[in-house]
Amino acid sequence: MPCSRIPSFDGYVRYIGFIRRLCMKQYVYDFYGENELEEVIDRFRQERREKAGLFITLYHESNDLEKVKESIQTLRKAFPQSAIAGMSASGSIKDGRMVLGKSVVAFLSFEDTEVSVHCYDISSMTSGEAGERALESFSGIRNLAGVEVFTTLSTVNVDDFLTELDHLPSETAIFGGGADAYTGGDDTCVFGNDFISRKAIVAVCFAGKVKIRVSQNLGWQPLGQVMTITAIDGDKVIRELDGRPAFQVYEKYLKMKKSDFGGQQLISFPLILMRKGRMLARLPAACRDDGSLIMSASCFEGEKVRLAYGDPNEIIARCQENTKQLRTFAPEGILIFSCITRRLFLKEDANQVLAPYGALAPVCGGYSHGEISRSGGRTSALNMTLVAAAFREKEENGIRQEEKSSEGIVFHTETMTTIQRLASFIARSTEELEQANRRLEEVNRKLVYVATHDGLTGLLNRGRVESILHELTGPVQKNHHVFTAIMVDLDNFKGINDEFGHGEGDRVLQEVADVFSKKSPPNAYIGRWGGDEFVILLPGMEEEEAAALAETLRKTIEETVSCPDRSPVSASLGVTQAREGETFESFYHKMDSALYQAKFRGKNTIFLM
Repeated sequence: MPCSRIPSFDGYVRYIGFIRRLCMKQYVYDFYGENELEEVIDRFRQERREKAGLFITLYHESNDLEKVKESIQTLRKAFPQSAIAGMSASGSIKDGRMVLGKSVVAFLSFEDTEVSVHCYDISSMTSGEAGERALESFSGIRNLAGVEVFTTLSTVNVDDFLTELDHLPSETAIFGGGADAYTGGDDTCVFGNDFISRKAIVAVCFAGKVKIRVSQNLGWQPLGQVMTITAIDGDKVIRELDGRPAFQVYEKYLKMKKSDFGGQQLISFPLILMRKGRMLARLPAACRDDGSLIMSASCFEGEKVRLAYGDPNEIIARCQENTKQLRTFAPEGILIFSCITRRLFLKEDANQVLAPYGALAPVCGGYSHGEISRSGGRTSALNMTLVAAAFREKEENGIRQEEKSSEGIVFHTETMTTIQRLASFIARSTEELEQANRRLEEVNRKLVYVATHDGLTGLLNRGRVESILHELTGPVQKNHHVFTAIMVDLDNFKGINDEFGHGEGDRVLQEVADVFSKKSPPNAYIGRWGGDEFVILLPGMEEEEAAALAETLRKTIEETVSCPDRSPVSASLGVTQAREGETFESFYHKMDSALYQAKFRGKNTIFLM
C-alpha cells in the first residue's frame, strides 16, 4: 500500500471559506544547537507584529539536562516576561511534517489570554497530592479554558493527578503527553520556566477568551475475542488473561516468541481495552520469563481486552476525518502530542497524518511516551494515540482565513483494502462466535440452576445440599473447621394440604423459604430437603449462635406465616454442630436426631444437640 511523501508547506497559500480575522498567532521554528536557536529568535522578532502576551512551548531533541537548560536560558534571556514549558521528545512536529534530530519551538502570541505555568516535583510529593494542589490553584482561575499537561510518564503514575483535574468544569479542555527521548528509557524530562526534572508534572493553564478544542485519534482496531485480565502485578504488568499467562495470547494467535517483545513488529498488535466508555490501547513493552507482560500504561484486574491490529490506511483516514471536523472550528494554532509508536509504525507515512493539520493552521508538537486527553468529563493517560489541541481567540466575523495548500496529501477513498476486508471478516466471525457462546453459556447456566435448585421454593435441592455437606465435613476431619446445621420440619403440614389444598401448601412452603432467605447470613447454604423439611448449613458458626438463629426463624415463621383461616404455621428445628472426626454419615444422623428430639418435645420448638 504505497503512500506518497508529503511536500513542504513553505509554498503558496490559498483562501477558503468566510471566517474571522486572525487574533492569536502561532509561529513555529525548528533548530539544532544554540546558534540556530539565536537565529530563530532573531527571525521571530522580525516576523512578529503583535505586542500581545507570549507563551513559548519547546519540544527538545535532547534529553541531556544541561543542553535543555541552555536552550531554556537562551529563550528566557530573550523573552524574560514570557512563560515557557515543554519536554524532551523522540521527534518533533512542525506544521505538516515530522522533524527528526532537531528541536521545535513555538511562540504563541495571544491578544486576550493569560497563560500560567505550574510545576510539581513528584520526587517530593505523590501524584494525588500534586493533583489536589493543582485543583485548588486552577479552581481560582477565572475563565479557565484549558490545561496542558507535560509529564514524565515513564517515572510518574499520572492517573491520580488527572482524577483530581476531572473536578474542573467539564468544558475545561485537558490535554498533553509524556516526555520521550531518542534513546528510550526513563531519562526524559519536562520543564516549566526555570524548573526542569526527570520526575515531574508541568501544567500550563490558558484563561481568557481563548477557545480550545481537543481531538484524539487511535486508528488501531480491535480484533478477536474478548479476554479478561485475571491477574496483575502493580498497574502496568498483566500476569494472566483468562487465567493463563498473558504471553500465551501472542504465542497462540500471532506465533510470537518472548524475544519478539520490545521489537517494532509488536507495534501492529497492541491490546485494546474499554475503560469508562473510552477505547484505550496498551502496548506490551516487554515479556517476563513467567509470561507476564509489562505494559505501556495502566491496566487493572477485571478489565476486558482484545487484540488489535494496525492498518496505515485506517489510521491515516481517521486523522483526515478529524481534520475535516476541526476545519469548522477554524483554529489559529494547533498543538499535537503523537505517540512514538505511531512514528515507528507509519515511518514516512506519518506525514500523511500530520499534513491535514498543517493545512489548517501552524502546528507545533512532539512525539511522546503516552498521551493525555479528556473526553466525556474524564481524563485518561493514553497510548498509541494522536492528541491535537486546536486554539483560537476570536469568533467568526466574515473575514477569509488563509489555509496552506494540501497539495500532495493522499486522501484515501472509501474503497476497503484487502487487510480491512480480512479484518472485517475476522471481526464479524468472532462476534457471531461470541454471541453463540453467550447463548450457550446462558443455556448452561439455566441447566445448572435447574439441576441444583428446588423448582417450587428456589432454594437448593437435596442433591446440592448433600454435595455441600460432603465438602464441609471433609475440612472438619482435617483442619477442625467449624460449621453447624439447622434441620427444619413444618408441624402438621399434611393437615394443611388436606384441609386447604396443595396450592395453599405450596404457598406456605414458599413463604417459609422466604423467611429462611431473609434471616440467614449471606454465607449460609439453604436447601429444601424434601416435602416440608429444610436444611440450613452454616459454615464458621458456633452452636450457640446457630441456636439463636433457629429461635429467630421459629418465631418469624409463627408470626408471619399463616393458613387461610389465619391460624399460625409452626416449625420444629434441630440444631447440631460438627465435631472433630465428623463424617457425612455421622453428621446427617445427628441432624436427623436433633430434629426428632424437637418434634418429640412438643413441636414448635428448637433442640440443640
